[in-house]
This record gives sequence, C-alpha cells and structure tokens, in this order.
Amino acid sequence: MTTNKLYTLAITFVSFLGIISSTADAQPTTGTTNLHVVINPLLSITVQQPDVTLTFATLADYQNGVSTPMTGHLTITSILPYTVSLAANAATLAGTGGNTQTVNASAVSVTAPATANNTNLPGNNLRTITSLSTTPAPLIGGSYALAAPADVTYSIPQANVATQILGKEPDTYTVALTYSITNP
Repeated sequence: MTTNKLYTLAITFVSFLGIISSTADAQPTTGTTNLHVVINPLLSITVQQPDVTLTFATLADYQNGVSTPMTGHLTITSILPYTVSLAANAATLAGTGGNTQTVNASAVSVTAPATANNTNLPGNNLRTITSLSTTPAPLIGGSYALAAPADVTYSIPQANVATQILGKEPDTYTVALTYSITNP
C-alpha cells in the first residue's frame, strides 16, 4: 500500500474512534410539556314527568289528604355543590273554564323523601317545602350529581283539606311549578 492510502486509512480509523467516543460520552437530553386539565361547568336539571296530579276521589282522600310520589321525577347534574329549589309560578291554582275559584298553592307540600334514589345523591340534603310559594324554596342539596335521579312527593295534607279543598267546585285546578338548580 502506498503511504497516502495508509495515511487516509489511519485518519479514517481515528475519526471513526472519535465518533464512537463522542457517542458514548453524549449526555441524555430532556424535554418538558405542560399538562392541562380543563374543568368546564356542568349544571342542569330535567323534570322527567311534566304533569303531577293530586286526586281527591274517595272519602279517605278527603279525610286524610292525598299524596303522589314521583319516582325519578328529576334528573340532576352538577359537578359542584348544588341546591335544587322549587317555586309556584302563581300564588293560586286556577280552575278551568268559567270556574273562578282557586286553591292556594300554599296548601301543597313537596318533599324530597329518603328513598334509595335520594339517599344515593352524594352529600344529600333532603328537605320538605311545607307550603308552596312563588318564592323559590330549597328542596334538595348535594355535593355533586351526574345525571342522578331524584324522587319527589307532592301532597295536600289533611290539615289543609278543610280550608283549601272542601267547598270548592269540582274541577281541575292548575298552576305551573318551576324547578331551578344553582351552585351556592
């Protein structure tokens, strides 16, 4: 071999050793990233049954009052602590047609009973509204709920029958009710 070829071969070999040496001595590199968890508000209430009927049909109904339990009446969703409130849209339930008589909304009580659905609500705070009013009153509270069913019972207790039911024209008396949900 010629000297130039040996010289070129020696330089190539030394360069190759340098690459191996620098690769073996390379320091690890790092990279960073930011992880973001975005929590958007989620708050809703749905009334599952649009009509509730309290019917006075028998002697026992007039003597004892009436009650209508509504299983799964509400569906509650909130990622934060919440309060569900209820208000009547008017102070009285109006008769139909030419019937001008009314029944006071305050004769009706509404309860969030201690049923399986309601006691399964995390941090449940179940209440009774003893007299419906046009002012929203708290009925159910909790720490959070994700599409959770809630039961509600509507009633006209025996104590209100004599003053609000007896002596009224037989008819269907109606008022709209509004449920609202808020994060305190």
